[in-house]
Parts: sequence; structure tokens; C-alpha cells
Amino acid sequence: MSKNTSRVPAYRLLTQLAFLALVTTAAIRHQLLGGGPDGSASIDALCPFGGLETLYKFVASGGFINRLYYSDLVLLAGTIALALIVGRYFCGWICALGTLQELSRKLGQRLFRKRHFVMPAVADKPLRWLKYLVLLGTLYLTWQTATLIIRPYDPWAAYAHAFAGLGEMWAEFAVGASILLLSLIASVFYDRVFCKYVCPLGAFLGLTTKLGAFRIRRETDACISCGLCEQKCPVNIPLMRRDVIHSAECIACLGCTTTCPTGKRGTEHEGKSFLHNTLGRFKVSPGWLATLGLALFLGTLGAAKLAGVWQTSPATLTEVVSTDGALDPANIRGFMTLSEVATTFHVDLDTLYRELGFTQDKVPPDTPCKAIRQKLGVSETEFDTQRVRDAVARLRQPE
Repeated sequence: MSKNTSRVPAYRLLTQLAFLALVTTAAIRHQLLGGGPDGSASIDALCPFGGLETLYKFVASGGFINRLYYSDLVLLAGTIALALIVGRYFCGWICALGTLQELSRKLGQRLFRKRHFVMPAVADKPLRWLKYLVLLGTLYLTWQTATLIIRPYDPWAAYAHAFAGLGEMWAEFAVGASILLLSLIASVFYDRVFCKYVCPLGAFLGLTTKLGAFRIRRETDACISCGLCEQKCPVNIPLMRRDVIHSAECIACLGCTTTCPTGKRGTEHEGKSFLHNTLGRFKVSPGWLATLGLALFLGTLGAAKLAGVWQTSPATLTEVVSTDGALDPANIRGFMTLSEVATTFHVDLDTLYRELGFTQDKVPPDTPCKAIRQKLGVSETEFDTQRVRDAVARLRQPE
């Protein structure tokens, strides 16, 4: 195994932790600063699956599903480019939810002395199809309703809102938080449970990868059948049974090709592994493939910023609360102040206060909707942003 190849697992871990830190920082900033024109991007605007969810509406009308922007389409384009060239690199190197699951698995390996758990085939095989059903169901319902219908069930959205407090996360994302917690617990024993069985983005990228150039090839006459590649594979691909691996499940982590012992120092074939990464007809070292994937992804984002199409937040509050050009009280966000709500929806501020049942002395007009309960000294179950939405909806009803 060459020195370059031996360093790839460490490079991968550093890359994963860097992207996890970036999106976690973005989530924290959004909770501290809020969204809107003067705030920080929400996690919804930083998700490639959001691009797929809003694609139908964008093509049909040039608009976006609420909470989604050009950044989602750029990220979608970047992940598709990766899938067509270097496989599911996004899943194996960039996706923060995948990284959280891998960290859970590393904890499990320490707790259980690196014991290798494998899901029984009788459960594993049918469960693999579940993510494709989730993909089809999510896209159908999202495109039919033009809303982020999956959002309450999204474990990544739940993670991002954990920094607003467990109470708020549980109130809005009880199902998503449960899926996140169960996925992380299950990943202590089994690698990447959510990725293998539930993730709709993984399902989409897996199908896209089947059209791409990335393959793993095994020289069967030289393979020593040690089985280390299969033990290292986080998605349990039966590598020993195939000469060419072009599986939709492969996340391009390169664990198999960097683990293969046939090219290690002191062996007959030092520096030459018999498990190869290939792009079309060309063999590519793990180090070069890792670099190419990162360059493609960051290059896509950089080109979008230079072209001026990287947008992660709305230009005005009117854009925040509008649905198909009409003001919609259901879109009022927790970061909006009562004054901003009244101005944006053209309702009298004093009338809004009367409708809500408290005074400006107790809750100043510059109070964000999500902070009203602290001013009132009540729990979230007693007052939340939905109360403001309902009040504005009542005030805007024709008499």
C-alpha cells in the first residue's frame, strides 16, 4: 500500500469532520441570528435534496418551494456531477448525517471491541428497498402539494434545530428527532442504518451512480480472499463475489481499496493493489479520486458564487411569507418580530396585540415570535409561533 493510499482514511475523516463542523456552525448561526434578509441561511437552504424537491416547481414556474433557494439547486447539481463521475462521494465524504452515523459506529466498535455486526440478510435485503419508496413518496407528495412535506420527519432538520433547545426541536420535529436518535443508536451496532434503509437522497444518488463512470474492479486471480474489504465496507457490499463492483449502495468511501493488503510494503506486489478504483477504462488511485471528488464539489459551489446564483436566503420579508405571490400567514417564521409581522401583512400593530391577548409593555414589538413565550413566562405548549400565525390569519379574513 503506497504512502499516498495509506493516508486516505485520515483525509476522509478530516473532510467529514470539516463539513460536519461547517453545517453545524450554519445551524447554530441560524438559531442565533434568525433567517430572512438580515439573518443566516437555514439548513433547508443547504440541502441538495431540497433541490430535487423544488425542481418540479422551478421548472414549471421558475419559483421555489417555501424555504428553498438557488443554493439547493446548485448543491443538487454538484452531487449529481459527483455521482456521475466519482460515485456517491457526497454520501461517503460530505454528508454530515452520514458522518454522525459513522461516529456512532466508531463508538460501538470501542464499546464492543471492534466486533463486526451485520444485519441478517432476511431483514437487510427487503429493507434496502425502503429508501426508494421514501424517495418516490416524498417527491410525489412534495410536487403535488408544493410544500416541504418531509420536513417534520427529516432527522437532519431535527439536528439543526436542536441548537434552539430540545423543547423547540421536539415540538416541531418530534418524528424527525426520533428517527435521528434511533438511527444513531442503531448505528452503534450496524453501519449507516439511515443511509442504507431510509435516506431518499441516497436512493436518488444511487440510481444516478449506476449511469456514471466509477467502478471498483477486483483481479480475482490475484485476490488472496482475506475478506478485509468486505469487513471494511460500511454498506456491506459482497465484494468477494464480484469482479466488477458497480453497486448503487457504494458510497465511494474507498475503504475497500485502501484496506486491500495485496499492495502493502514487503509483499510480492508492493505498491500494486488488486482492488482498483476505475473511471471508465482508467485506474485511479484512492488519493487522486479523493482529491478529484472534493475539487468537483467545491468547484461547483465556487462557480455558482462567481456567477451570482448562490442564494441561501430571501431578499425581503415579503418573499419569506409569500406563497405563489400571495401573503400567507402560515409562512410566518419564529425569527420575525411582531413589528415585522404587522408591517409585512399590513395589519394594525395594536390590533394584533389585542388579538394575541397581551400588551406592548409585556412583549415589546421588537420581540421575535419564538421568544414571546419567554417574555410571557410560559411554556412552548402554552404559546408558540403558530399562535401568531393564527392571529394574523383571523385579522386578514374578509369581514
